[in-house]
Amino acid sequence: MVSHGMPPNFLMLVIAFMLGTVVGVIWNLKGIQFGLIDLQRCNIRSKILFSQKSDWTGRLSFLSTSKFNHELQNNLILGAAVGLHLSVLHRFVQSARASCNLCTITLLVHDFSMRSDDFRLLSDVFHVVLIPYQQFLLSNKHETFVMTAIYSQRWTIFSSYLQTLQNEGKAFDNVFICDVSDTVFQANVFKHMNTMGDGLYVFLEDIHFRISEQKINANWVKICYGQQMLQQIGDKSISCSGTVLGSWPAIITYLSAMAAQFLTRSRACLRIAGNDQGVHNFIIYNGLIPDTKIYLIPHETGFVGTLALPKWLKRNKFGYILNSRSEIYAVVHQINRSPQLLAQFDRVYQTLPDDALNRKAYY
Repeated sequence: MVSHGMPPNFLMLVIAFMLGTVVGVIWNLKGIQFGLIDLQRCNIRSKILFSQKSDWTGRLSFLSTSKFNHELQNNLILGAAVGLHLSVLHRFVQSARASCNLCTITLLVHDFSMRSDDFRLLSDVFHVVLIPYQQFLLSNKHETFVMTAIYSQRWTIFSSYLQTLQNEGKAFDNVFICDVSDTVFQANVFKHMNTMGDGLYVFLEDIHFRISEQKINANWVKICYGQQMLQQIGDKSISCSGTVLGSWPAIITYLSAMAAQFLTRSRACLRIAGNDQGVHNFIIYNGLIPDTKIYLIPHETGFVGTLALPKWLKRNKFGYILNSRSEIYAVVHQINRSPQLLAQFDRVYQTLPDDALNRKAYY
C-alpha cells in the first residue's frame, strides 16, 4: 500500500521552522525585559524634564538631563538684547547655539523686535525664547526701576523672570547670564562646572588691575557706595558683571541680592552708565550672597575671557581666542575692544542683504 502523506524531510523542515519561531519570540521577550531594566537604571541616574507651554517661554521643552554631567543638564543662557541690531543678535545666538545644542537661550527684547519677521525667523532657526521688555516696565511701577537704564533694570527683570519659572516648577539646573552685544561663545561654558561643582562663578578682568586702580571701576563703587567702601574693597580684583555663571540656587540668590541693591541706590548711582558692575563687586566682596560657594575665575587661566583691560590677545590658527595656557575660552566677552576680532566675527557670522537672498551669485 502506498502512503500519500508528506515526505519526512518536509516534516522536519516544518518542525524546525516552528521551533525557531518559538525561540525567537522568547528571546525578544527577554530582550524587552532587559531593555526595561536598563531604562529603569537610566532613570535612576538621570531625569526627564517636561516643561509645559507658558506665557513666559512660549515653547514645549523635552530635555534629557543628568545630575552628574552639566553638559547634559537643563541649562539656560540668559541675556538682555534690547535695542540691538539683528546682525549683533545673530552673532550671539548662532555662536551660543553651536556651543550648546540642548541649552535654552532666552533673550529680553523690545516688543517691536518680537513683531519683526527677521527676529521671529532668528528665534525659529536657533530656537530662541524672546521675552518682551515693555511687559516688565508696565508691570513694575517702582520709580527707581522705571528711571534706570537696561543695564540696571535687567537684574530686577531676570530675578522676577526666574522666580516666576521656579514658582511654575520650571527651574533650570544652571544659568549663564551675560551681555549680548559683545559676547561670543566658542565652547560649552557649562561643562566647566563638572570639575568644580555647583555655586556661583564670577569672572575676573586683567590680574594687573585692582578696583581702585582702574578709574571707571573705582568711580562706580565710589558713586554708588561712597569713598569708605572704595577703600574697603579697592584692593580686590575687578569682577565683571557682564558674565555670571551658576547653579540655579546660586543664581537665584545672586539676582535677589542685585535687585535689592538697585531698589535702594541713590539717583546719582542709578544714572551712571555701567553702575551694575560697581553693585556686582560690592555684593561679591561683602558676603551678600549667603549659603553660596563663590568661584573667582581669573581671565588669564580661566574659561571666560574679558578683553577690555588685557594688553595681549592670543589665537590659534583657526581663530579661536585662547587663555595663557593656550586653552580655548568657552566664552569671549568685550570683543568690541578689538577691531580685528570684530572683523573676524563679522565674517564668520554674516547676515545677508535682502537683494542677495534669491541670487545664485552676488556681485
